[in-house]
Amino acid sequence: DSPKMSFFTWKGGNFYPGLSTYKNIPQESKLPYAVGGERMAGFTFEYALQSYHRKPTTYNKALMFFSCADFLAYTLLANYVNPENDMYDPNLIRQETGLSKEVLLSLVMAKSFLNVYRVMNRDARVIPMIWIDKESAVLMLRIPF
Repeated sequence: DSPKMSFFTWKGGNFYPGLSTYKNIPQESKLPYAVGGERMAGFTFEYALQSYHRKPTTYNKALMFFSCADFLAYTLLANYVNPENDMYDPNLIRQETGLSKEVLLSLVMAKSFLNVYRVMNRDARVIPMIWIDKESAVLMLRIPF
């Protein structure tokens, strides 16, 4: 009954960059579960960015790149290759919230572009985060001082 995680997986003729499956999940937990992947990618990016600025190794560059680009690629794949498949987190997010493809993609692109700016500008103080619940979707900018 516990969730299972797979990466770069084919299932039912569909490709999944990351696939988390579960047998039973309460309806009210579907949206938080779907948003969790994007949230964890954000935490991974923060770790990778700090590590990269301390020591720009190939590993840190790769971790930073993939954690910045993964949800953007996933959203593009879900929106334009397989828009009806609710096993793709972006599609499930849209289904649960009523968000349009364009709004979700805009949020994800804005966050990704701001993160690219942060990679190029070591002194950038802004940290973008996406917050989604049943009522709203927000691109938040955290500015530590």
